[in-house]
Amino acid sequence: MSTVENIKLAGRTLFGQKGYNGTSLTDIATEVGIKKPSLYAHFKNKDDLFLAVVMDLMTIFLAELEKSYNQHKQKKTKERLQAFLFDSCTFLQNEQFGPLYKRMILFPPEHLHEEVKNRFLSTEAYTNDALKELFQTGMENGEIRKLNIDALINSFYCLTDGLFIQRFYYDEKRYEQKINDAWTIFWDGIQA
Repeated sequence: MSTVENIKLAGRTLFGQKGYNGTSLTDIATEVGIKKPSLYAHFKNKDDLFLAVVMDLMTIFLAELEKSYNQHKQKKTKERLQAFLFDSCTFLQNEQFGPLYKRMILFPPEHLHEEVKNRFLSTEAYTNDALKELFQTGMENGEIRKLNIDALINSFYCLTDGLFIQRFYYDEKRYEQKINDAWTIFWDGIQA
């Protein structure tokens, strides 16, 4: 792994554990096994490194969603949506990604709030398109009631966001029950 990748990996871990303000460039350099001035050969400053880590996280998350979307393409809409939901939540449970995602979304550094929000929203275009296709196909196939697609997408995001937060409070067994119950009620509400 290259030095840049090692720096971003250390940043992802430390920013996730300690937040932006609780993580120093010295902490990151120590984690990588280099001196702090060496970081500046790769990143202008802490903000530059943090935003690079955020973009990597978004890229990895989108790649996982795309993989899930393509892997289940031949299934019925119900199974495709359920897989999309469960795979999203599983990714965010990952110890390497979940803590950073939580801190980045809920508590971004104040001075980078707009930048983080804009980067997050730019990646949402893929999931919007994927969900639009899933819901549209489901309606065309008679699996989903004729509902407003934007409302369906918004509801799906609220479901995933709620489950994401729940993951940090409950053990595996309790969380599994919550995700299954939430999915069942969601599907019952939209199915034809």
